[in-house]
Amino acid sequence: MKFKRREYPTTMATSAAMSFLSMANNPYPYEYMGRNVQLPSKKLPILLPDKCPCCGKVLSTEILPIRAVNNITDNEQKECTVISIYRCTSCNELFTVINTVKTKLVFNDEKFDTDNAISEPVGIYPFEMENVEFDEDISDLSPSFVEVYKQAERAEHDGLNLICGMAYRRALEFLVRDYCVDKFPEKVSEIDTKSLSEKIKNYITDDSDIKTLAEKATWLGNDQTHVINKHPDRDVNDIKQFIQMIVAKIKIKMVVADAETIKKG
Repeated sequence: MKFKRREYPTTMATSAAMSFLSMANNPYPYEYMGRNVQLPSKKLPILLPDKCPCCGKVLSTEILPIRAVNNITDNEQKECTVISIYRCTSCNELFTVINTVKTKLVFNDEKFDTDNAISEPVGIYPFEMENVEFDEDISDLSPSFVEVYKQAERAEHDGLNLICGMAYRRALEFLVRDYCVDKFPEKVSEIDTKSLSEKIKNYITDDSDIKTLAEKATWLGNDQTHVINKHPDRDVNDIKQFIQMIVAKIKIKMVVADAETIKKG
């Protein structure tokens, strides 16, 4: 899931709690809520997902949160958590987005610069993960690939964008290894001693498309594990697309092999 960053006035949780407590003790809560009550707030970067986590529909980029609350208690803080509540106009469900805000300046600085504050996603609730479903033949070919890929998806969904790329890279390694072993079962011991690039070069000999996709996905996956990114114009989405195309090509080859077993009646 992708997020769009925007600046929005977030209410300080301590002040909001006191306000809600006053409402609860007020015999005329609706009259109280109708007043122009001003609560201390701080304009901070919040995150808006591109799709509703409940129905999967694309959200308008103009949607605003119903309320956004931060947990700033000390103006000398340099990090806080923000929870934003949204309503989906398609399914009418409510959901929350949690993100952290980190800054070099303290939050009470009058020159607080939201543009240079780092905003990172923490989670979104409730959610329905959009998992890639793998065919039974692929699961039988490489169950470890399927398991690692699903864990990579979960890491990405939970906002662990700094490590999910490495997980997709690991999933690719299992897929390539098991595909090569399936083609050369008599060479399993030999294959297991080779690096991923050597497996691709020496054992994927039956399909140039799979070879190319695996090679490029490996390069991009290596970027996710190293300090220097050699392909800054590419990201995790490219790795995922290449892996999914490899899976599709492998499935086509399986179907064709099955079709070839049919004899003319």
